[in-house]
Amino acid sequence: MDDLTRRRAKRADIAQKQQAMAALVPINAQIGPWQMRTARLMAYAQRLRAAGGYEPNLAAEAEALRNAVAQQQSRLVETTRSLPPDVAGNTRVLDTARALKSVARGLEEVLNLLKRPVA
Repeated sequence: MDDLTRRRAKRADIAQKQQAMAALVPINAQIGPWQMRTARLMAYAQRLRAAGGYEPNLAAEAEALRNAVAQQQSRLVETTRSLPPDVAGNTRVLDTARALKSVARGLEEVLNLLKRPVA
């Protein structure tokens, strides 16, 4: 492979990454704040569980956040379908899907911790 071909290949790769990132901006902008909220909810849920308490507002917040994450997961699938296959398979898209899945898993754990104890 000569120098020119290598540079074109790199440019194509960069263009794919840029296209993937542009499509993911609205979703990725929410992941960080959701991760922080999930961590905060987890800390509260663990404290409540240890104390034997129950806070319905905390459970409602976790449920609402879980629904928002699920909606973004669906939006990511739709966005991915509209992208060219080489862009849809880009690691940036896969990383976003993994991050959303991680947040969803954390919220499920929070909700399990927040289940009202049976007396």
